[in-house]
Amino acid sequence: MLSIKLHFENPVRQRAFTLTEMLVVVALAAMILISALGIYQRTRADASVILDRLEETRLADEVLQRIAEDIDRIAAPGFDATIQIRNKVDNGLVGAQLTVENKYFGGQPPQPRIYERVIWQSMYDAFDGALLLYRMHGGLNVEDKILEEKKDPAEQTLYIPVASGITFFQIQAVENQQYKDSWTADKPPKGVRIGISFAEPEEDAEGRWAVPEEKILYRTAAIDRTRVIQYTFKPRVLDVNDFLPEPTPPTEEPNQPAGPIVPIETSR
Repeated sequence: MLSIKLHFENPVRQRAFTLTEMLVVVALAAMILISALGIYQRTRADASVILDRLEETRLADEVLQRIAEDIDRIAAPGFDATIQIRNKVDNGLVGAQLTVENKYFGGQPPQPRIYERVIWQSMYDAFDGALLLYRMHGGLNVEDKILEEKKDPAEQTLYIPVASGITFFQIQAVENQQYKDSWTADKPPKGVRIGISFAEPEEDAEGRWAVPEEKILYRTAAIDRTRVIQYTFKPRVLDVNDFLPEPTPPTEEPNQPAGPIVPIETSR
């Protein structure tokens, strides 16, 4: 008997990836993953640097803001306010003391009495090798704007530590566009300039240890910012010639002969 075998071919021929193609895909995926991880690590490093820099100045900004708020509140217009400034060098570090107070008249006969007084003062800490910054709030006004709760009368005249590890703390009076390290006058200056830094001192070219100027954070607080600034208006005299274009200088031309060039005949 004759047997007949029929072979049917699949019209759709399935083709798989080769080993080379798989290796190429794996290599490309690894390169993309490495590139993405590199970008992620650089982003994290940049973010860490930015946060560190913000953290370095955060405490200094807060201290400067608190001092400026005390000056604005106590030395406000209408109060008999006085400001005293002293600077000194304490164990090689620049320190300062700021006293801001205002007074009122009361009693019989009326006498000046302290309504509110705030003292900011630095002191050297031998254990830390840096300055400690203290703040004292006293006077008749027992309400302290910095603290959340009111102070008892027995808690007044106490120096409360605010910040430690300070390497530079300077307070200067601003008067007539000049900085003065001492101020004991009866009237407050036009402004107060405060400088603070937590950076480590560095040795300069002369062998002295000091905090670099670029690492010191300064802030100037104006006294009585609502005062009228005296000035004299000087009108400018306009001239028509100011609006005319500038004349262009004449260009120098090379020297030209006076007449045509005539060839000279020579005898042979």
